[in-house]
Order: sequence, then C-alpha cells, then structure tokens
Amino acid sequence: MKFILNLNEKEVQVKEILFKHIRNLILYSNSALRGHIEFLEKFILSKDLNVAEKFKVFLILREKCVGENISVGSNKGNINIGLDYINDNIGTFDDIETTVSIGDLDVTLDYPYEFNLGDSDFLFSCIKSLKLEDETIVLQNLEQDERMQVLDSLPKEVFDHIAEFVQKNHHNFKFTIIEDRKSLDVKKIELDLLTVSAPMFIYNIFNCMSGSEYRELLFVLSKRVHDVEFLLNSNYVEVEDFYNLYKDEIERENENLQNQNKQ
Repeated sequence: MKFILNLNEKEVQVKEILFKHIRNLILYSNSALRGHIEFLEKFILSKDLNVAEKFKVFLILREKCVGENISVGSNKGNINIGLDYINDNIGTFDDIETTVSIGDLDVTLDYPYEFNLGDSDFLFSCIKSLKLEDETIVLQNLEQDERMQVLDSLPKEVFDHIAEFVQKNHHNFKFTIIEDRKSLDVKKIELDLLTVSAPMFIYNIFNCMSGSEYRELLFVLSKRVHDVEFLLNSNYVEVEDFYNLYKDEIERENENLQNQNKQ
C-alpha cells in the first residue's frame, strides 16, 4: 500500500494492519511502550522517515485499517472524533533541517527518526546525516551497532549542537490534535514529539478493543463466514463491516419470523 504524505509530497509504502495483528496488541497489552511501537513500526516499509512523518503515517494507517474515528473521553461520556479533524488540526510540520560545521565535519540535524520510548538517547536520532570530505553517512540507514560506533566517535561539540537545536525548535515539536470544544465538554489535547505522549497516543489509537471483544467478534462471525483465516487476514474495518452485515441479516430473519408467527 502506497500513498503521498501531505507534509512534503513524499511517497510512503506501508503494510496493511490486519485483524490478526490487533490480537498482538491485546496479548501484550501489559508490555512496555517500546515493544508496541517497534511492532507497529514494522508496518511502515519506508525507512527514511522522521517521527513527524511517522506520526502522520500512523494516522493514515489507523484510518484505512482500523477506522476513521477515535473515542475521546469527556464529562459527557466518550465522544467520537474523526481522524480527518485531527489531521487538519495538526496541519504540516515546519521545515527545521539545519546543518552545522565542526571543523571538516558537517552535521545535518532534523526531527528525530526515533520516538521517545523512555530513553533520552533517542535525541541522537536528530542527527540526520554526517558529511566528512566526500563521504556522507545517513545514520538511519545504519545497523544499531554501526550507529553506536559512529556516535561514540563524534566530538562533544556535536551533542552540544543537538541540545541547542532542540532548545531552539522546541515549539516545532509540539502540536494540537484536538482543540477545546466546550459544546462537547472536550478539552484541548496537545502532544510533543520529544515526549512519550506522541508514541503513547499512537499505541492507544491502535489498541482499539479488549480481548473479550476480539474473541466475541470472531466467534459470532465464524458462524456466518466459516473461513476464519479469511477473517483474520481482513483488516478491522472489513471485519466490522462483515459483523454489521451479519447483524442486519439476523435482525431481518428474526423480523420475518415474527411476522410469520403473527399470521
């Protein structure tokens, strides 16, 4: 599955999240946030994305594979909010890419490509690339061990520039997903790409059902669609459509039966 990001017209390739994949999030619901995000990131096949781009990709994946609405709590109860509304609120992220020179070394800094999953080392992923003479290294393309070797070899000034870059652009990492909606008693919700709030939001919108709800949906549909493998390899949107169609069919049959009994 491919689509174009409205952030920067970049083409992104992803893998469809299926109903069976939702089960993984349910089974390991008590696992650390890192495990959930690393699992979900496997569905993003394009490997050159920063966290701002990944966040947008996850919103699109959620809309296409799980549903276009999310449930938000308020004093009036849970309220459905459309992901298109959230996408519009976020808009675009400013271009903050910058290059600093330390001697012969050029360091390009940008939005980090790793989420904050509880370890401040993610800030090193603000380093987009390093250029020394004619050689350019894109850190995101390296294996973890190779990346650590490169980071260990960098002069201290590089990390000072990262801290300065983050401080200078702190407002660019924060964004609003839901504005105050007094009529619905919904309070403003803001996220920050440099805190765990962003990856936690991503996990929560995909953790869309309980284990009992998952089993019940599969059990009910298996009476009508005997190929359970087919259901497991459909996405949540499709499974929910099948369930609603089956429910409507049962209701019509019951109504017809009641009408016959009256005759």
